[in-house]
Amino acid sequence: MRWWNAAILLLLLSVLLPAAPAVARPDAYAALDAHARSRMRNARVPGLAYAVVGPGGPVHQRAWGKDGRGRPVTAGTPFLWGSVAKPAAATAVMALVRSGRLGLDDRVVEHLPRFRFGGAAHASRVTVRHLLNQTAGIPERPTLKLADCFGCPRPAERLGGLDGVDPLGPPGSRYAYASANYLVLAAVVEAVTRRPFAEHLRRAVLDPAGMDGAIADAATASRRGLPPGHQLMWGMPSAVADGFDDHGAAYGYLGGDLNDLAAFAAFQLRSGDGTLAPEDVRLMRREGRPGSGYGMGWRVGGLKPPLDRAVWHTGATPGYSAMVFLIPERGLALVLHQNLHGLLHDGAVMQVGFDAARLLAGGGLDGAPSATGYHAAVWGVTVLALGLVLAAGRSVVRLRRPEVSRRSSVAWVLVGVVPLALAVWASGQIGVRSLATWLPDAFAALCVAVAAGVVTVVCGAFTLVRCGSRRR
Repeated sequence: MRWWNAAILLLLLSVLLPAAPAVARPDAYAALDAHARSRMRNARVPGLAYAVVGPGGPVHQRAWGKDGRGRPVTAGTPFLWGSVAKPAAATAVMALVRSGRLGLDDRVVEHLPRFRFGGAAHASRVTVRHLLNQTAGIPERPTLKLADCFGCPRPAERLGGLDGVDPLGPPGSRYAYASANYLVLAAVVEAVTRRPFAEHLRRAVLDPAGMDGAIADAATASRRGLPPGHQLMWGMPSAVADGFDDHGAAYGYLGGDLNDLAAFAAFQLRSGDGTLAPEDVRLMRREGRPGSGYGMGWRVGGLKPPLDRAVWHTGATPGYSAMVFLIPERGLALVLHQNLHGLLHDGAVMQVGFDAARLLAGGGLDGAPSATGYHAAVWGVTVLALGLVLAAGRSVVRLRRPEVSRRSSVAWVLVGVVPLALAVWASGQIGVRSLATWLPDAFAALCVAVAAGVVTVVCGAFTLVRCGSRRR
């Protein structure tokens, strides 16, 4: 009866030994790989890496292309993740809440007496919960000058930039996504822990998650050899983005390699591995304000089926972009990062992640967005700049002519004012520093246009004065 003994032995082994992870067929992710490479080529992304992740770690991963120094991208190549930092920061804040050192309904002024956003009355009502849910009333556009700040002071020392900003409404009344919410959270955490936010983040989240190579400060970025990211310069990817906000780990300047990003996703699939309680995880993945689509550091739903129940976040810094999609019902996540990003072609670059997550969840593909807006804006400003350079040259030549009509001079002055007005409008929308950081080619063209416009205005004004004196 040897067969019977063998059967009993196999049965015992199947019960006593842990189940081995399922091994996918070699071609199981072929469609996913093919589509990612296709989108990568279409969007002119120099380097991309992604992974499908289970609770135990990656079950499939790929990396293609070159980094900002021309080296092959691998699973060990560091990238920056942009606002994917926000769910990590929210997890770090919730760890303090779980330990009893911080309360979700603590008023910010209890920890930061100098916080005066919207005036003393408004500021005194803003809580930690409002910041996590992005419902503190902080608008995005006026606060862009507080983020992506290279060589700027610690979070608490930047809070004065919020003093003159008008709130969108009473705290909790309206959702508005703004990185300044998480800048204030970083200052709160530093006040409570009395250590840099990046240090608390590492102790509370990065180390427990096994994110051994994660980048949360400039020193680590240098030690890991973070290469520059790419931005489009007149349509061509160029490795020109190498700035790092040393105190921006809470809202955008967090990074690492593909293994680190996958470890964060696996940590979240395991519901925080003891760092958080199950009720904390559920709270973070529930809308803070109905209809907002935002929980505590996570975007919740808001996508078409089959991603309507996904928990996700995207992120970007100048030159880098990243995405994390948790699909809890499948016990899977998708993480992806790439070394290209720019403000006006965000949709074209980020579509690869949405497509990959949709395929992983069993869905089809949406139409791919184009970068037409980017090309129209950049080349429009460039053509304007070239035209104004010619106009400036012509206006200089006109200075030598003895007879120039007053009407013609007024027309040239008006032509020269156009780029000045455009520059004032653009700087009012996102600020000069943000314009230079996020749209370097458009900014360079606008600078040329403004310089040529100034020459044209000065020459036109001189000829007007000359016409007036000749009449007298």
